[in-house]
Amino acid sequence: MKPGILIDKADWNDVDGLVQAMADNEVLTHTSAVLYAFGLMFVITGLNSIRHFVTDKGLVGDMVRGGTLLGMLSIFALGLLEGLDHMAVRVLNDGIGGDSTEIAVALQSVKLGTVLILWPVLYAAIGVAGIGGTRLLPGGFHRAVQGVASLVMLATAVLLLMAASLESNDFWMAVSAITAIVLAIWTLTLAHASYRGMVSASTS
Repeated sequence: MKPGILIDKADWNDVDGLVQAMADNEVLTHTSAVLYAFGLMFVITGLNSIRHFVTDKGLVGDMVRGGTLLGMLSIFALGLLEGLDHMAVRVLNDGIGGDSTEIAVALQSVKLGTVLILWPVLYAAIGVAGIGGTRLLPGGFHRAVQGVASLVMLATAVLLLMAASLESNDFWMAVSAITAIVLAIWTLTLAHASYRGMVSASTS
């Protein structure tokens, strides 16, 4: 829904075009930013539940709790960054400052630069937590899905870091879309295992 991505699509090198797309769709920009941040808060509560559920005192517990904590911090920061969308639109449409366009572009540039680092960190954190947590699942289908999905998260972190230096954001968007599908399958699989009482809090 975010303007500049699906609506009035603009490449991330065209920050002026991105800001203009957001300003042309002011209500949608504000709405999508709030919904995006609100949705991320739900993800934080889920990761926090996992973090408190795992009681393992060894490496497994450290990987799960450390990974989920780093993931929560990354997601919290990503949610806060949505406020820059609000300000960029307000600055441009209300003519705030001497050169409103320049200020709006600067705000979005700061947001983009931070996002390009936070998403790889988030996926790496989830991957580490997932690899540690494979031992908390019984062998077979559920453990296999978690193992593969965790490796995909780590690979995605590397690919997104590489994609950040490309001139187009098409590769970034393609990798993100594929990873989102894998993450959804993993979440459903883990939820099924949890519902069936197959997830252990500790390897001991």
